[in-house]
Amino acid sequence: MKTWVFLLALLLAGGAQTQTYRWVDQDGKVHYGDRFPPAVAGDVHKRGPAAPAAAPQPAYPVRAAMANFPVALYVSADCAQGCQEGRDYLRQRGIPFAEKNVATRAEGEALKKLTGDAEAVVPVLAVGTKTASGWLRGEWQRLLDAAGYPKEKP
Repeated sequence: MKTWVFLLALLLAGGAQTQTYRWVDQDGKVHYGDRFPPAVAGDVHKRGPAAPAAAPQPAYPVRAAMANFPVALYVSADCAQGCQEGRDYLRQRGIPFAEKNVATRAEGEALKKLTGDAEAVVPVLAVGTKTASGWLRGEWQRLLDAAGYPKEKP
C-alpha cells in the first residue's frame, strides 16, 4: 500500500510543470530561471507550458546591425512610387525598419533638420545617424552595407 501511495505521489509531482523565464542582462548575457527576472533585465521571455510561442527573431547579422544602426523610412501621403520601391527594397533585403509618415509642417521641418537639407525629398532613409533623401538604390545600398546589414534576406 505504501508503495502505491509513493508511486502516486511521485507521478503527481512529475506532472507538475514549472514556469521558466529567459532574460538578457545589461551585458548581453542570457539567463534562465524559475523566478521572475530582476527589474534591470531586458528582453524577458516566459517559457514553459503556458508561455506563448516566441516571435521569430531576425538573424544575428541583422540584430547586430539593428543595435547600432536602426533603420527608419520617412514617407508622406503624396509619395507613391519611390516610397513603395524603397519599402520593397528594404523588405527584399530582410531589413526591419520603422516607417514614419511626415504629415505636418513641424514633421517636415524636423525631417529637414535630420537630413541637413533645405528641401528633404521623401522617401528619406535613416540608417543610424546617416540619411539619404529620395529613392536612390545605390545610395541606400551603400548606407545599409556600411551599417553591416546583409545584402540579401538571410
